[in-house]
Amino acid sequence: MLPYTRMTRSRLYVLIDSFESDMRGILDRYVLEYISDEDALGNNFDKANLRRAADDRSASLSISAFLDLQEAYDVLNRHREVLPEELGTELRKNTALLNQLVPIRNRVMHGRPLQPSDAENAVASCSGFTTRYWKAVKETLDHLAADPAWEPAFERQAKRTEKILHNLPLPEYDETGLFGRSTHCKKVASYLLKRREPIITITGEGGIGKTALALEVANNVLDDPDSPYECILWVSLKTERLTANGVVEISGAVADITGAASALGRAVVNDFAGSTADLAEMLDGIETLLVIDNLETVNGAEVLSLYETLPPSVTFLFTSRVGIGQFERKIELGPLEDRDADSLFRRFAKERGVERFATLKPELVRQIVSQLRNSPLAIRWYLLSVAAGERPDLALSSQEILLEFCVRSVYERMDVQPKVILGILFALDRDTSFDELAILTDILVDDLRRAVHSLLNGSMVNLEPDSKTELVSRIRLTEAARGFLRKVEPPQGAFVEQVLRRELEFRKSDEHRRADQQARQLAPNSVRVRSDFDKPTAHLLRLALLASRKSGTGDALKLTEKARSLNPEYWEVDRVEAFIASSAGQVEQATALYRSALRKADGEESAAVIAYYFAGHLARKAHDVETGIEFARQAHEHFDTAETAQQLGSMLVWGHEIEEGQEYLISAFEEAEDGRLRLIALTGLVDSWTRWAERLWKIDKRPLEAARSAYTGFSLGAREVAAGTVDVRLTNSLLESAYMLIRVTTSAGVESEKLTREVEEAMNVILTHRTLFLNAKLWVRLPGFIGMLLRHSRVALPVKALCTAILRANEVDVAEPGVLGEVLIGRVSAWRGTFGFISHPRYPDGVFFPASAIEGLLERGENIDLKGQEIQFSATPSDKDARPRADWVRLAIQGGD
Repeated sequence: MLPYTRMTRSRLYVLIDSFESDMRGILDRYVLEYISDEDALGNNFDKANLRRAADDRSASLSISAFLDLQEAYDVLNRHREVLPEELGTELRKNTALLNQLVPIRNRVMHGRPLQPSDAENAVASCSGFTTRYWKAVKETLDHLAADPAWEPAFERQAKRTEKILHNLPLPEYDETGLFGRSTHCKKVASYLLKRREPIITITGEGGIGKTALALEVANNVLDDPDSPYECILWVSLKTERLTANGVVEISGAVADITGAASALGRAVVNDFAGSTADLAEMLDGIETLLVIDNLETVNGAEVLSLYETLPPSVTFLFTSRVGIGQFERKIELGPLEDRDADSLFRRFAKERGVERFATLKPELVRQIVSQLRNSPLAIRWYLLSVAAGERPDLALSSQEILLEFCVRSVYERMDVQPKVILGILFALDRDTSFDELAILTDILVDDLRRAVHSLLNGSMVNLEPDSKTELVSRIRLTEAARGFLRKVEPPQGAFVEQVLRRELEFRKSDEHRRADQQARQLAPNSVRVRSDFDKPTAHLLRLALLASRKSGTGDALKLTEKARSLNPEYWEVDRVEAFIASSAGQVEQATALYRSALRKADGEESAAVIAYYFAGHLARKAHDVETGIEFARQAHEHFDTAETAQQLGSMLVWGHEIEEGQEYLISAFEEAEDGRLRLIALTGLVDSWTRWAERLWKIDKRPLEAARSAYTGFSLGAREVAAGTVDVRLTNSLLESAYMLIRVTTSAGVESEKLTREVEEAMNVILTHRTLFLNAKLWVRLPGFIGMLLRHSRVALPVKALCTAILRANEVDVAEPGVLGEVLIGRVSAWRGTFGFISHPRYPDGVFFPASAIEGLLERGENIDLKGQEIQFSATPSDKDARPRADWVRLAIQGGD
């Protein structure tokens, strides 16, 4: 028996390459030097000559360089008569060895997975050639035996005959080959070759060998002469791998489906940088096998979106700890059979230099491997730890001790963020979703995803399907990790309290969300969810809305960004961010976000919700009332509520469709159960009558009808005020109606006893309920408009009396602290037409006032000299170097009959 020699792919490569070099040298020296290329190669000449013609180096190379290993050996065998006798005899006797070496050579040179016996068979085959003509082979074998650590450079070669484009990586199980999965390989390959299943998922617990099986199958399909595929693309979502020194991060790892799309595209086009949609366009019509490894590390919705985006010509092979639902054929992978697990243990121990474990008695090997659950990763992990100098006896008394030992070795090499996640899971003492983890920690989503990947690859956590949907996985601590944290590294009490406090906030937020939706389903804080899966994202969106009111858009957008990274296709993310942007005056950005939300809407109701908010934005911020009305109609047609009727009615009024708008506002006012909404609808009605009055007066030139419209609006609101309702917007709208009524009444040619009574009623309401009108922003303009009435030549005595009473009461009211400041009396010392100065003992240098601060008298645009006029005013103190400025100025009112 040959002595054992450690053989990796690169060591096998240099051995087989030395064999080919010797053989081609023999062919050149003993055959091609004396026989023409065509006569020497015979049937092999045409193919080799074509290869030589296609090679830029053909002028300097012998035609033997363009023969395959088998072809070169066959040519030598055909010309044994011209070879030295001992060499010819050796070639004839060793033909079987060559037949054994050729498939090994192809697997080594072309990156195919190695078989468990490839190393021994390759060494045995090459060692069978012992004559003096195999100098390079002998030197290589000696070097390999003398230096087990030698790893010569290896460059993977593309197989010249390959017709299928692929980017399959070199397998990580070269040291041992793939044990015990032949049945599964045949089964999965059969499904892929028949193409009756669009999605096949290899599932199983972490470390059970899913990746190895998928790669073996993909290579088998690649080499099958009946393969239906033109392209086989591979991408792994693993971010860490197991080495002799423990778990290490994979540089440049792909972390999500977006990154996967880019990586897959680059396998076809080097500079590909497009999206999933671009990948779909590129693969359209190309029969493709798409292999995605470690799929459980991404959002289930992303996977479904990928499947729906890529063309029908793509067949999917996934590996995942959980499946993705009813669309797949699931191939469950369990532990290795005892015989295969024992063989893997011995082979890996031998490869890793712990020979004492490779030669243990069978019953002891069975005992150890059984405690390792026949798991390929656990077997490798255990032997790696032993090879690194760890005490093996700590691992074997029980499975728990072994797992705790493994947890310790991984935990000590972990970054801070995975340890934080472990602490959160320990504090919760239950499984949780990835999105829930995201709201319980401040870790960025991408970093969180990598941290969870790290824990999965380190067997610290398991993924289990959610009980409600298989598209969502829940993360659970392994029992070993839980025991380790409890006994060795328990999280600090303050950390646990913080986690539990955040969880409580999340629960309360969801309760409030449901309550908000029940109370007012179209309130901004009423974030809708499609399923429980959306609740963590909804929590972030509610926090964003709160932050936008308290601290501005900066903090709010950080929260919406986190929500988007968790749930990018959730339409509420765009809707809420649009609402925040609109509130901040970012009109174009908000418009784009609302349209994006509409594209993502998953039904009529979600589209109607978005339309409701979009309509408000278009009308109020974008000043596009016409388009806003279209979306408001869409929302109302779906919901048909008082809230949507109020919105549509108000917008119709703004768009000058006043009669139709009033119908919706009346409906909203009568049907509203919420008092606030009822007031909003009523205020809208009052405003609509005022707008109608303005149109009748200024455009249609029908002043009497305008006055009646203004009074109608005023009387609607006055009844609410008389009932004791206090609302600033309503009282402001009432003052607008009253001002419109006064302006029409005092215009030329308007005389009506009914109109006089209506003006009298309006003044009486204002006088009676003046304390309710004080905080309306139009209150300060009241004296000016009343002055218009008093100066009107035909004002009735009851109206004049009411006006005088209002003014006298107003002088007291406005002098109250906190309303308009102290009211002072002075005289205009100078007037320049557009501004002037007031003389007052308190201000020796005078008080500046612009014409715009004067209430009432300049309404008709008269050019009046105000110098010497007695006035009332309120002043704001200025900086020490500037004059004080009058907030408002009221001229002395001259009564008339």
